[in-house]
Amino acid sequence: MVELDELLFRWQQGENISQLSRSLGQSRQTVRAYLKRAEHLGFTRDADDTRRAEVVRAMLRKAPTVASPARDELFPWLEQIRQWCEEPDMTAKQVWRLLRRQGLKASYQSVNRFIQENVTTPTLRTTVRLETPPGRQAQVDFGKVRVRVGDTLVWLWVFIMTLSYSRHRFVRFVSRQDLPSWLDCHVRAFEFFGGVPETILLDNLKAGVVRPDLYDPTINRAYGELERHFGFVADPAKVRTPEHKGKVERSMPVVRQQLVAGRQYADLAELNESAQSWCREEVGTVCHGTTQEPPVMRFERDERCSLKPLPVAAFANPTWAECKVHPDHHIVFERSYYSVPTRYVGQTVWVRASFRLIEIFCNEELIKTHTRASCRGTWQTDDNDYPPQAKAFLFFHPAHCKAKAAELGEDVSRMMQAILADNALRNLRKGQALLRLGEKYGPERLNEACRHLLDFDSTELRRLQQVLERGIPAAAAAPPAAAPLSQQTLAFLHPADSFAAGGAR
Repeated sequence: MVELDELLFRWQQGENISQLSRSLGQSRQTVRAYLKRAEHLGFTRDADDTRRAEVVRAMLRKAPTVASPARDELFPWLEQIRQWCEEPDMTAKQVWRLLRRQGLKASYQSVNRFIQENVTTPTLRTTVRLETPPGRQAQVDFGKVRVRVGDTLVWLWVFIMTLSYSRHRFVRFVSRQDLPSWLDCHVRAFEFFGGVPETILLDNLKAGVVRPDLYDPTINRAYGELERHFGFVADPAKVRTPEHKGKVERSMPVVRQQLVAGRQYADLAELNESAQSWCREEVGTVCHGTTQEPPVMRFERDERCSLKPLPVAAFANPTWAECKVHPDHHIVFERSYYSVPTRYVGQTVWVRASFRLIEIFCNEELIKTHTRASCRGTWQTDDNDYPPQAKAFLFFHPAHCKAKAAELGEDVSRMMQAILADNALRNLRKGQALLRLGEKYGPERLNEACRHLLDFDSTELRRLQQVLERGIPAAAAAPPAAAPLSQQTLAFLHPADSFAAGGAR
């Protein structure tokens, strides 16, 4: 617009085409074309400034759409196309498909151009740049990269934390995108910067946000514990809106280009060592395109002193999980089993696992603590978690049965010893049944019945129950006295000393 206005003004001052061409740096053909169009619009040498401005605007205005067979064919369908475009999920491609069904032969490009000119109103997308003061915010991101480690290409995850004010970065490569790696990367980043920013702007990955929501997001419990320990505020970004954390999003392709492309590393440790050196000595010393200062210099001068100090105590790096209490009084965590009191059977509880302990919470109340299992398949059971009837069943092992039988009496103890002598585990139920008979008939009657059966070397439980129900038979109440030996029998007896070595034979 400025050049056209200057061209017409100088032409009004009397300059010819050659002079205008030299002064404005345009060819004589271009100058002649502009003047011809201005004259076509009614511009003359004696026109005032207002008229010159109107002509300049008219010359810059878009030329009217040229009529075409496709446009003439589509124009009768204008209202129908507008109705289609108001429907949700409608696209220009779908409009073209619908028109093809009606027999129209227009190309997709013609339909799309017709919609842009006659249906949709193009809107200019605008944005707002947010700059934060020193120490106010850091942005984090997790991305997947393919790195040459040794002689093979492996997929790794790269964690990046970028301080929004200085653009100073922390980069770390990990093999898994899980909760322990997520927490560990944050701790290492804070140690790398020597402090903690006020807020962390993060993605909605499960390790950080359990349930994404623009207004009330649910933060992962372990990440929330990290948040409270270091004193920052987790601020999840809007779902599928990467431009809200553009400072760290731009770092991801830079890492791929400068740390990964064309490079080879011996192992993961060497890769992470190179990443820290790159952050401090390479990309950190290059002048940033927005701040016009090297990130490390800007960080050391303005931002380091604005970060919150690191806590004195080390972070425990816990793992939180939601578990169901099964009917056997146990929860399953990392394929090991931990007991819970009976009143919580069927409920959902939260498990906090640290390096040595398992803490179980119900409604924010600590209900049980166990030592963490060192290997999978381990049972950590507290017998006091069982109800009395279950504990009685569990405690009925052979030693317990023998002790209970001894409390009932000497004959009951002898009967229990005889029952368990053959195979203690196989006959354990029989021993438990003997003790239940003592509860039903009393110790005295049970001792008499046991003594009676033991005289006949019998341990049958069925016979014992019959004796307890019917009583001891009168004929068997007292065992018969031994008959005296005859003189003939006594003649064959030898004195005891005859059996001594070297004695009479």
